[in-house]
Amino acid sequence: MNVSVFTDDGKIMRNKSQKMAAALVSMAVVAAGGSAQAFAADMDKARAVQNAPAAQGVSPEGAATQAAGTLGAINPDQLSQVLGSSGNPAFAGSTIMGSADALGFSPDLFAGNTPLPPAPDPSITETKVLRKTVDEGRYEQWEIAYAPMQRVITIEIYRAATDGPAPNLYLLDGVGSERPSGFMLWNAKEQFKNENVNLVIPTGGQASMWADWQQQDPKLGISKWESFITEALPKLTAESQIGLKHNGKNGIGGISMGAASAYSIAVRHPEQYQGVFGLSGCYTTDDFGQILTRYTVESRGANVQNMWGPPGSEEWQAHDAISQAEKLRGKALYLSSGTGAAKEGEFDAYNGDIGNFVAGAALEQASNVCTHRMDEKLNDLDIDHRFDQIPAGLHNWSLFAPQMPIAWNHIKGALGA
Repeated sequence: MNVSVFTDDGKIMRNKSQKMAAALVSMAVVAAGGSAQAFAADMDKARAVQNAPAAQGVSPEGAATQAAGTLGAINPDQLSQVLGSSGNPAFAGSTIMGSADALGFSPDLFAGNTPLPPAPDPSITETKVLRKTVDEGRYEQWEIAYAPMQRVITIEIYRAATDGPAPNLYLLDGVGSERPSGFMLWNAKEQFKNENVNLVIPTGGQASMWADWQQQDPKLGISKWESFITEALPKLTAESQIGLKHNGKNGIGGISMGAASAYSIAVRHPEQYQGVFGLSGCYTTDDFGQILTRYTVESRGANVQNMWGPPGSEEWQAHDAISQAEKLRGKALYLSSGTGAAKEGEFDAYNGDIGNFVAGAALEQASNVCTHRMDEKLNDLDIDHRFDQIPAGLHNWSLFAPQMPIAWNHIKGALGA
């Protein structure tokens, strides 16, 4: 198996090739069910592979080939299926993210190419809707000047199918938070075309955890997303001349980073939301959640300590949804996650990009661990909820999108839709 990563012009992306080779070695070690001592020894082997060009004079291509030899004749789909089908979510989740962190890999292992937000503009001193663009009748984009963040934020609105009052459903995207949002790119208009709900989707929150940050960050600027979502947006969307017809009930949900944020916001503002859903998220800021949060934030070059201070501090704990799960009692709750096992042919769907493929497996395995922990906590508290374990699929929209109607159907009754 060739684990080198090629660009469009056929050149090898040398650094990422070595990183992915080492990650795949770690995957194979855990898949083999080795002991802790054997795993530690093989971690050393993985480091040796990673450092082979410097330490042994081996080319990046040669390092990748050595890693491939360790794995044997097994294709990426099959390897991910071995890991994801173990039946033990803690086992599966330890394969890549934990190994990557232990090996000291940079979060750019999971980085994307999303543009960073604009620099703060001190001339923005008033919060208001600047303009509204209507496309296809019910779909709108609103440009909002938000003074606390000194920037213009675009939100997407998809109005309810009926003319009467409807609930508002706030949808939070993942780490890239592109415009149009992943929700719109993956068929939300069709999924909600007959639904009595107003979709409200902020964009541009790259790597922010949709949170209020303590400090301005050189990369992400000023982040006051929680305040924007919970305070500014409800007021702006209710303005009479442009406002949504609202029945007074709200839901919040998201995917990946947005799933974590949806549950965190819900426990911090329990009076505002009657329904909550999370697809492939992580709901703790402790232990494994710290690793995922750091990788999310630092994947775009930001400093995670600018967000909530040092990991483990009171502010981190205040955003931990699992430890505050009692505040979710009485709400309609939905969770889903995959195992990180690839569907047949999924590697081909990634165009043979081993880097993105490994990242997709790693992130979904990790999300699976976190989601099981939230499910267990809700069970321990005897809080009604639904959790769907998806048997195959990596951390991408082809896994998230089919769960959207299921999540909505589970919470819609609580919202009066």
